[in-house]
Amino acid sequence: MNPSHSPVASSPGPPRRHKGTSKPLVLPLARVGVAIVDDDENFQVFLRDIVDHTRQFRCVGSYTSGEAALIGIPHSGAQVVLMDIKMPGMSGIEGVRRLTALLPHLIIVMITGLDDPRTIDLARESGAGRFLPKPFTASHLLATLSFCIPRPTAQITKPQPSGKSASHRGHRGGPLTARENRLMEYMSEGLTYKAIADGTGVSESAVHHMVTRIFRKLEVTNKIDAVRKWKNNSRT
Repeated sequence: MNPSHSPVASSPGPPRRHKGTSKPLVLPLARVGVAIVDDDENFQVFLRDIVDHTRQFRCVGSYTSGEAALIGIPHSGAQVVLMDIKMPGMSGIEGVRRLTALLPHLIIVMITGLDDPRTIDLARESGAGRFLPKPFTASHLLATLSFCIPRPTAQITKPQPSGKSASHRGHRGGPLTARENRLMEYMSEGLTYKAIADGTGVSESAVHHMVTRIFRKLEVTNKIDAVRKWKNNSRT
């Protein structure tokens, strides 16, 4: 299948051809090339519109199967791939395994509606670097993609909190607050955002905002990784 492109964003020129080497490809104007692999064409359009309306990213190809992705992505200039985990024919996990074997520097973001740690572990072992659980908003997608942008190595050292306030500390945003730790307890018990909102007397929107803040502090992009990292921090 030929990749389709959104007409919304202007392009500085056709991407340079990638011949299957392991070196990452740098796109003009430092926009990160994103390829989309999903058998739902309407969902592809949704993802393309979000990606192409940013200054940091552009869609360089979209594919309805893992087989088509294996043919097109090595020549697309993609640096990041949004891959659905469950597709007819070749699964997303198998697609990730084959793509990373061809292009080791490719960053794979696995999109999944399965809240299953075993499936997530299989995808991670196959080469997936990030995970984006369904359903998600445009802001969650962009937050996940932002972690795929190379960051400067120079950082300002900040004083580390000590004592009680240092429990469950994050990295980029400091320690979690008591309220955020309580929300993580609910999440670790498997409660939905709506159930957390109903049980705490706040709006579901407020819960989403707090979860986004927690993800930023823990440097994760999904609930499974957040709970895992929060539990690991609690043991230290």
